[in-house]
Amino acid sequence: MRRVRVVIVEPEGKINMGFIIRLAKNFAVDDLCVVNPKFPIDDPEVAEFSAKASDYLSKVRVERNLKACLKGASLTVCTTSKGHSEKDVLRQGVQPSVLRSIADDYEDIALVFGRESVGLTREELKQCDVISSLSTGDDYNVMNLSHAVAIYLYVFRRMPGENITKPCNPHTLEAIRKLLASLAELVRDEREVIALKHLIFRGGLRQPECGAIYKFLKEVHAVLLKSHSKSLKNP
Repeated sequence: MRRVRVVIVEPEGKINMGFIIRLAKNFAVDDLCVVNPKFPIDDPEVAEFSAKASDYLSKVRVERNLKACLKGASLTVCTTSKGHSEKDVLRQGVQPSVLRSIADDYEDIALVFGRESVGLTREELKQCDVISSLSTGDDYNVMNLSHAVAIYLYVFRRMPGENITKPCNPHTLEAIRKLLASLAELVRDEREVIALKHLIFRGGLRQPECGAIYKFLKEVHAVLLKSHSKSLKNP
């Protein structure tokens, strides 16, 4: 069964956090991870605005960094209000409705939401497999944090029935992520690797395909590493 994990990075508003905890109970999200909140999660105001979901306070995980909250997820999705750019490879966001078809091939999905004030940093966006943004049909599409969480959870819960047949193994996916991260350090322009990462994780690959891609990336990595070593020896 598909599991949806909600990750909130450095929330700044107690009221918003309370609403998000309430939403977690509304949509049966049993994995809510918070990175460095600016207040204690058990603050009375948080409990007040979580209403009858205050029992969910004990389910909230608090971590020191985003990486810890993403651990074990087969697909990680970072949300941003700036998801459309003609020149910025990193900000090629897909709409929540498109995520419905992408997520069909993954069992454990992490939805990442940023700070109320500035959202997610570029370095945080790079940690995700896919970028997503909401289009409101207006130039001003910066939504309240808890409202955005509500929309994404609603879209995911309206997904069609499970149709997962041998999706990519989580260990293979993690190995692909590590290879891509290493490749980004070896090439001159990391945008190429970012584009490839988005393409791989939006592709709905099956396990044999993931295995083949991992093998290919490993071979490319070995070639680039050898070339890089030679250039260091012979500047």
